[in-house]
Amino acid sequence: MHFDYGDILTRAWQITWKHKVFWGLLALPMGLSILTFPFIFAFLPIVDGNLYETASVILTFAGVIFIILLSIASFGLYVISTTSVTLGIVRAERGEGSLSFMGLLKDGLNYFWPQLGALLIVQLSIGAIFSLFFGFVFASTMVTMGMAAICLQPIIILLTPLMFLMVAVIEAAQTAVISEELGAVDALKRALQVVRGHIWKYIIIALIVYFGSTIISSLLTFPLFIPFFFFPFFIESGGQMSNQFLLIFGILFTCIFFPFMTLISVFTQTLMKASLDLTYLRLTDSRQKTENQVIFSEENLP
Repeated sequence: MHFDYGDILTRAWQITWKHKVFWGLLALPMGLSILTFPFIFAFLPIVDGNLYETASVILTFAGVIFIILLSIASFGLYVISTTSVTLGIVRAERGEGSLSFMGLLKDGLNYFWPQLGALLIVQLSIGAIFSLFFGFVFASTMVTMGMAAICLQPIIILLTPLMFLMVAVIEAAQTAVISEELGAVDALKRALQVVRGHIWKYIIIALIVYFGSTIISSLLTFPLFIPFFFFPFFIESGGQMSNQFLLIFGILFTCIFFPFMTLISVFTQTLMKASLDLTYLRLTDSRQKTENQVIFSEENLP
């Protein structure tokens, strides 16, 4: 079977750039995380020791409960947003259905439970293994003053293709739920079957999108850090910066940097998602067409 990498990447770029509603859908979980900032400021009196012990305990308990509830809500919103984007990519590729923001959210809710089940199965199995490993890397790096990170770097590099495959399985399962109306377990079986049969196709597609988007995002964000390069020269020349100036500069930089990085993040996420989803659709559609042709030919035999 002929597999055209250039056609998939071109089509993924077209869908990502044309349907910017997908960017807004993927930005929803990020917007929810903004609610954590008030609680960060609420914890400052505890750090400074300006509250009574009882008030500190109550505020700490409330903060823990809030973080747990916010994490659950963020994960649920993440499932809804990614499901809606997957549905939009399938519709854009097939040229059918509504691609409006509210239309995708409403229709995406119909696939919430199968998508949640598939995502939880992967995250609690393969994802847990990766989480334990990188948790070990972080802990050992802190203990050994960074030496462990250098020693474990070859293993991390070898694990990179496996992480891409895990993402490919998740995306294939999400696409299978929508394009083939499968349940969580059946979608995962179907995803593993397709990804296992085309491992290198998925790895190559993921690597191209990952490194390409990394280079582009680095070039776009570099101008934002140019002012920081002049600070040492300004200080050495005898210039003094007032606290008011630093505060204003910090606020302006934050107001520009975070929205800009969010925009780049949702763009790269959409491009990666579109590339992997289109890969699954092209592979399975070609296989289904071939199977239908074989069945049709057998039925016409005398």
